[in-house]
Amino acid sequence: MSTILSKAVIGIILLTGLGLPSFSQLQKKKLIWREEFNYNGLPNPKKWGYETGFIRNSEKQYYTKDRLQNAEVKGGNLIITSLKEDYQDAAYTSASINTLDKQSFEGNIRVEIKAKLPQGKGIWPALWMMGTNTKQVGWPKGVEFDIMEFVGHTENTVHANIHWWDSASTSPNKKSSKGGTVNLTDLHTNYHVYGLERRGDSISVFVDSQIYLNIKAPTTAFSNSFTGPLYLLINTAVGGEWGGPIDDSIFPQKYYIDYVRVYKLD
Repeated sequence: MSTILSKAVIGIILLTGLGLPSFSQLQKKKLIWREEFNYNGLPNPKKWGYETGFIRNSEKQYYTKDRLQNAEVKGGNLIITSLKEDYQDAAYTSASINTLDKQSFEGNIRVEIKAKLPQGKGIWPALWMMGTNTKQVGWPKGVEFDIMEFVGHTENTVHANIHWWDSASTSPNKKSSKGGTVNLTDLHTNYHVYGLERRGDSISVFVDSQIYLNIKAPTTAFSNSFTGPLYLLINTAVGGEWGGPIDDSIFPQKYYIDYVRVYKLD
């Protein structure tokens, strides 16, 4: 979510007919954290905090806090609504919630998030994780695992991206990235389960248990960045460096999250 991804590191993968790898049904897992959104009102403050204001990537939305118009739990879903409205010197509002300082996830884990995505040019929903040490060491030393990103100008395509600090990188901030994509024709009409598995320093990103990005931490990566504790973020951005030009006729746009489940893996 933090940066524009170089096209050179993205390979387009179709779920149908290409035999994507999937996870073994025999693997052992234990549910350790869950959010089913089976209540009404604001997101549970014991589990979720907010980003507020203008945050990153020259995005155009103002992220609000404790505002039902932008983040509401209703009908068994978290609903993040992006609006075209004048608010705090912005022309758009949306929400970004996270588990920072509420819940972190360590060791071998599997994260599953069932969601139905918004659509339209300029819309940019995401499900992602970052190292809890990001405030201390900065980005990209605080690693970023993008489980799902969708940008409205690439219809029917979701992206998985990993960004990390790499001593071998030639970029100004020493960032390296690896990404994958998958095409789904019903992103906005049906729910899909997006997720990530971490085993040691190996990361797999999947949709509906079909893996579309695998990576093992390079030896040149920042110490423990791939294996350290993580927190979860859920947001919808509007416009910005990757979101691109905005079609004002699409608003309001709603992003539905049915559940978030985190498992400990043996």
